[in-house]
Amino acid sequence: MTIEDVFTGHRYRLDSYQRDYTWGRDDVRRLIDDLRNKFMANWRFEHDREEVASYQPYFLGPYVYHEAAPVTYLVDGQQRITTLHLMLIYLRELLRAQDLEDQAARLSSLILSHKFGKSVYTLDIPERDQFLEVAFQETEFTLPDNSSAALRRLWEAALVLQEEFPEELRSDALPYFVDWLLDGVSMVGIRAATPEQGWEIYESMNDRGVRLGPIDLLKSFLLSKIGPETAGADNIWRQMVSGLAGIDVNAPSDFIKTFLIGRYADVNMDSIDSSPDVQRINGPFHTWVKDSVGQIGLVRPQDYRSLIDDLSAYAQRYRTLAAAAHTYNSELKSVFFNAYNGITSQAAPILAAVDPQDDSSTFKTKAKLIADYLDLVFARRIVNDLPSSSIHLDREAVRLVERLRDGVSIDKLRAILAEEVAALDYDFTGMKTYGLRSNNSRQVRYLLARLTGFVETACERGDEMDRYLDAQRPFEIEHIWANHFERYQPETGTRAVFDSYRNRLGALLLLKKSDNASYQDLPFEGKVGFYQRQNHLAGSLHVSHRERNSAFNKFVKTHRLDRLLRPFPKFDRKAIGTRQDLYQRLCELIWSPTVFGNRLAASPQSADRSRTRTRARYDVAITDLIAKGVLPTNATLIGRRRGDLYQAEILDDGRIQVASGETFRSLSAAGEFVLQTKSCPGWNFWHAQLNDREVRLADIRRKALERGIV
Repeated sequence: MTIEDVFTGHRYRLDSYQRDYTWGRDDVRRLIDDLRNKFMANWRFEHDREEVASYQPYFLGPYVYHEAAPVTYLVDGQQRITTLHLMLIYLRELLRAQDLEDQAARLSSLILSHKFGKSVYTLDIPERDQFLEVAFQETEFTLPDNSSAALRRLWEAALVLQEEFPEELRSDALPYFVDWLLDGVSMVGIRAATPEQGWEIYESMNDRGVRLGPIDLLKSFLLSKIGPETAGADNIWRQMVSGLAGIDVNAPSDFIKTFLIGRYADVNMDSIDSSPDVQRINGPFHTWVKDSVGQIGLVRPQDYRSLIDDLSAYAQRYRTLAAAAHTYNSELKSVFFNAYNGITSQAAPILAAVDPQDDSSTFKTKAKLIADYLDLVFARRIVNDLPSSSIHLDREAVRLVERLRDGVSIDKLRAILAEEVAALDYDFTGMKTYGLRSNNSRQVRYLLARLTGFVETACERGDEMDRYLDAQRPFEIEHIWANHFERYQPETGTRAVFDSYRNRLGALLLLKKSDNASYQDLPFEGKVGFYQRQNHLAGSLHVSHRERNSAFNKFVKTHRLDRLLRPFPKFDRKAIGTRQDLYQRLCELIWSPTVFGNRLAASPQSADRSRTRTRARYDVAITDLIAKGVLPTNATLIGRRRGDLYQAEILDDGRIQVASGETFRSLSAAGEFVLQTKSCPGWNFWHAQLNDREVRLADIRRKALERGIV
């Protein structure tokens, strides 16, 4: 059954013995990544929609159900079907944002079922209804404090979609992706005749007759090569797997994949996403081991035994990293931050750099340095509007592996990472106009949390980073400018300029949720007194904050922040600019490359487009069209939507600068910003102004391809 079949004409409920929704962020990310990777391997911008029918299909596995008209009871598979249902609702909102109402209506018929004069959600679980109505209608949506654990997990799944759904799927490819998802992705439905038979099937699939997985098959292969006398290797394996399973049901296989990638895989990136070795290891990894015994160095029986011993030793290190990723630990805080930001492959370069003989202190130092580097890359990328999803950062993590293998020393590791930082062609100067947008609230919240936490701990207050980043959100983003255009119209002129400045990072704070809700609508002069009782970043806006505040004054003096970290009698555009400069400076202090021994100037190196464009092999960038003379430098772009006109300019380096000054690396991101929407088909939305003509960029690109220019 295609996904369209699964959601057509059904009204699903859960059987009484079915567990409720249990997927976490990583599970949802994994589904998104799998779908994205399969689709992007087929899609080309130049394709007609009909060509989607020939794209490679994708199989999502079986689900079990039984029917008792008018209801279909899900016996097994509701985790995937629930997540897909949530994805359909999100995709419908994206289609609406692109004015593709007919296609959005197609999804509506799958999201809601209509029977016997009543419209109900296809997954008819009353507890979810109110949440699903508003899930993607607001930039920030919250749940009541008494919400169930299942509903909170559903809420987190919605956050992953809203905050991390790949830009390439939100833009020009969106209608193609929806077509493929509905018609090219399939499941097998197993229909039980009775509820009792449904239970038997469920029990059999989950408790009995389970097929051996890659871990079991790898164990059998390795033990068979050791010989009849395994000398306790089977016990070592069993203890290793048992210890890892205590972290998470997927942790044993995740560890082995990470170990193989970090220690042995050829990580040269032959394709857009990963090397062939990495792709195979992320599948049935036992077959890769069998085919790669020479690459791993498996010749004699003792080599196979040594591999099991190595796996056991590295599993202990992996467990330390997994614990740090799950629970905030100031010793390995960047590991926690990277996990929060979806960098799931950070353990691969860490295990690559670790020597089995390293003591605990050496291991943690190496882990911290590598995690610090990945955290720095993430922070710089988000303020420069560069792709920063888990896919892109995981690729950066795996890319490091080759340079870090064979147990590099700490000094050598610092030198390598210093070289990597120096080679980046982006720093924090992109902060100048950075702010909150329709799809980056998680990243903005992360930056505000890090800025707030840095100042608080430097001023001898407690480290509350785990609370700032708590998934239950006891802290929220506060706009210093309330959403009242009329108050600021004299200095902003238009609503677009007002929205631009109101959402700049310098005009935002991180405050306790309860306090934020109580006075966010007040003008600045009415709430700055309340700010003083909050964290230092908020309190510093008040004129008396430096009085009898020695720790804060020392912090300001130490980092020479007198001009930037100061109060304002009124909070206008100039004040926002000053705070923007302050936040940029704080970022440079927090993510200083000096931790790697890199004391070079902070200015970026000469551009290496191959590292920052992260484009697929078939893609065409604005810079290609400029380089070939198809588009003039500094061309003016025009966009129209519902009678409104928007302008932008192409800068020398290919970035798009909109009228209010913000710059973007992609046409879609620039379109989303000016339209204040979640989705924009950038190449189709923007037109270049050429000799008094407006020519759609998609047409310019297509002609350049047809003529072989690019």
